[in-house]
Amino acid sequence: MKLSIVIWHASCFTPNVMKKTSTILAIGSGLFLSNAQAEIESEFHVGYNSEYIFRGTDLGDDAYEFGLNFAGSSDFGLDWSAGVWSISPDGSDGNVDELDIYAAVSKDFTYGTVAVGFTAYTYDGPIQDDADVFISFAAEPLEGYDASLTVFFGTDGALEDQVLLELSAGHSFSISERVSGNFGLTFGYIADEGDGGYAQSDGSAYFSATLSLDVALSDEMTFSPYVSFIDGDDSRLVSTVQDGVIAGGRVSFSF
Repeated sequence: MKLSIVIWHASCFTPNVMKKTSTILAIGSGLFLSNAQAEIESEFHVGYNSEYIFRGTDLGDDAYEFGLNFAGSSDFGLDWSAGVWSISPDGSDGNVDELDIYAAVSKDFTYGTVAVGFTAYTYDGPIQDDADVFISFAAEPLEGYDASLTVFFGTDGALEDQVLLELSAGHSFSISERVSGNFGLTFGYIADEGDGGYAQSDGSAYFSATLSLDVALSDEMTFSPYVSFIDGDDSRLVSTVQDGVIAGGRVSFSF
């Protein structure tokens, strides 16, 4: 099985995680790729979200996003991915634009895939940037069904010293030759609130249920609308939480 390019994106509820993008890709190519396996898969997307929700926290309405992702394989049985993702919510409530930089390395085993990676979250204005690293185990117990456990370790900003466990389960199904559906559940649990201020106590933090479609417009272009129900725990999280339904969609181009 293949690990999703953007494993952290489940936390963002905007169905999908680089100041030196070219440097990261060059390092990845140099360490893991031979000349015979230097082919890189790439994807670009643009999208819209009625609200931008990150791990149960409401970060703004009418949020437009774009992302650029790269992925490849190696002689050593390792897969890698890296990219950038940006989102721009309505700034009327003091919300700011965000640019995320992420990279991961994964390894397929008999019973699943193990991945390690990092995400740096950068913001416009006088807001301190955030960062975390993660380790994840993902498996496909039945064909079309997948499950994963990801442990995030906060290293900077509002996430500093926080430990977050995220459980996800999903099911993909075919509707027609060009249309497929996806249903996913995500549960976030704060094992250690840390010192950054994202959470005020340990315990369950958020839950989401998401239904999305992938509509193949061509061999290279896909339209993916989605709707999500999100329940954030306002007794656990410091900032404004989301309770209710959000929706959006994106158009992806592979090249």
